[in-house]
Amino acid sequence: MDNKSDKKPIMSGALFAASNSADGFKSYYAEIFNKEKYKRRYIIKGGPGTGKSRFMREVADSAEKKGYCVEYYNCSSDPDSLDGLIIDDSIVLLDGTSPHACDCEIAGARDEIVNLGAFWNGEELVSRFSEIEALSKRKSELYKKAYKYLAACGKVSEINSELVFGGIRHSKLSAAVERLLESVHNGDGFEVTPALTDSVGMRGRVKFDTYEKCAKKLYYIVDWYSSAHFYLSAVIACAKRKNIKLRVSYDPICPQYPDGVYFCNSGMAFVIADSTEVDLISGTKINMKRFVDARAVPEFKKEFRYNSKLYEALLSSAIDALCEAGESHFMLEEIYSRCMDFSAKEKYTASFCEMICNILQNT
Repeated sequence: MDNKSDKKPIMSGALFAASNSADGFKSYYAEIFNKEKYKRRYIIKGGPGTGKSRFMREVADSAEKKGYCVEYYNCSSDPDSLDGLIIDDSIVLLDGTSPHACDCEIAGARDEIVNLGAFWNGEELVSRFSEIEALSKRKSELYKKAYKYLAACGKVSEINSELVFGGIRHSKLSAAVERLLESVHNGDGFEVTPALTDSVGMRGRVKFDTYEKCAKKLYYIVDWYSSAHFYLSAVIACAKRKNIKLRVSYDPICPQYPDGVYFCNSGMAFVIADSTEVDLISGTKINMKRFVDARAVPEFKKEFRYNSKLYEALLSSAIDALCEAGESHFMLEEIYSRCMDFSAKEKYTASFCEMICNILQNT
């Protein structure tokens, strides 16, 4: 008989737990996967192509068939793969390989290593050492190049934000946020858990609409001169005063700027919408033009637009480098995949799924 959990997921849909940013690889693993409430953490090790994502998906599918809730975190570099998942808000599975290396902190009592390298043919991999080394080096070099472009994107974005900052009517914006959230009940403790919906990686720019799908009440912040993150920062500040738990998405390139906010207690969500999308979206719209002093715009308009074109050019070069890195990555996956005993791995996966369901049943 299926054992359905009474627990409900905070959010359902795809999210990211890391990003390729102006500061390099930005991981939110600690904030997402290392909470005291989690009873078990399984840290999966293995090279590219060893089936880490497939392993997690099969475990998730087994748990969902039993009625348990699963929260999915996709890989920011390759959104078709998984970085991790949380089952029934109590069991964590996560990719513990580079660049988001993760090891046991409470070994055995909570954390365990799942070594998928146990199912590869080591001798065959040794025979292809030179090829693996060359591809790994090429991939690393391309990531370094991409991060240099993304770092430049970050500097340009900071300049534009500084240009706009002086034109924001901050008191008017704060007052508007306070009025909007006045009817929202106070929470039992302020907490922010990262839950990113945007990434830049091997497949270009990828944006999930998870907040939009999960929201019970959705607000679109219609952007104007990249000012929308100021509104979201005010929302977060107000939620802090009201002791409300939040899920927050951050800009993948500039992680200091929020680009989405979700209220865990009420399901209220705020996301940024481009002004060109305003006629295509349904939901309550908040136009940032209300909070930018029109008299200040002529002072920064020309420089802002020039910088924005520069930003897009730099981002395009970063994406090109990441896509090239992806070619080496997928070639590495092919090599490792050919050296795997997937039959033995699938038998192990089946027994692991059974173990997880037994743990969940007794939790």
